[in-house]
Amino acid sequence: MDDESGSPTGGVTAAPETKHLALEEVLEKLDSMSADDKRKLRLIERRRRGGTDFPDNELYSEAVCQAIVGERQCPRGESFVAFLAQSMRSIASHRRKALGRTVPLTSDDHRPGGGAQQIAADQLDQEALLIEKQAEDVTKVIYEALEGDEEAQLAVIAISGQNRGKALRDEIGVDQAGYDYIMKRIRRTLAKKFPDGFRS
Repeated sequence: MDDESGSPTGGVTAAPETKHLALEEVLEKLDSMSADDKRKLRLIERRRRGGTDFPDNELYSEAVCQAIVGERQCPRGESFVAFLAQSMRSIASHRRKALGRTVPLTSDDHRPGGGAQQIAADQLDQEALLIEKQAEDVTKVIYEALEGDEEAQLAVIAISGQNRGKALRDEIGVDQAGYDYIMKRIRRTLAKKFPDGFRS
């Protein structure tokens, strides 16, 4: 006998699967992330925060919040860690553009030489921003050249940060031999992809 749903067996018809993860699935993915996944995302967040006003952990938190409220949706079948990494990249990019449109007003400075001092300070700020952007561009070129070698990409992100020596190896999660092997892979890949050197 047919039930009201039209199913001849009388069973419950499953809801059609959506293209994106539902809220419950997002929460499950967050709960099941490994310590290694969280470490990777911390490294990625630090790399992506450059040129933004996000303090530590806020960019990651923003990506998670947007996933929970559905502002950004994770496609079903995509790596959740990759989804969060991409979300952080996009959020940071939008913030950089927004900050670039913001121009501080300094027209109230009518002291003798005040305007010249402000221009000099602005030029120094612009130069510092340019140097930082060039460093970020080089890191981005190297990062993209290592596509497919996630461990090497994470090492590049870590190297672009503050840590050095043992602290850097601990951040990446490798010993000296492991670090040396990663660096060898990076050099080999870059030599193959950029035999004449590269420009960002």
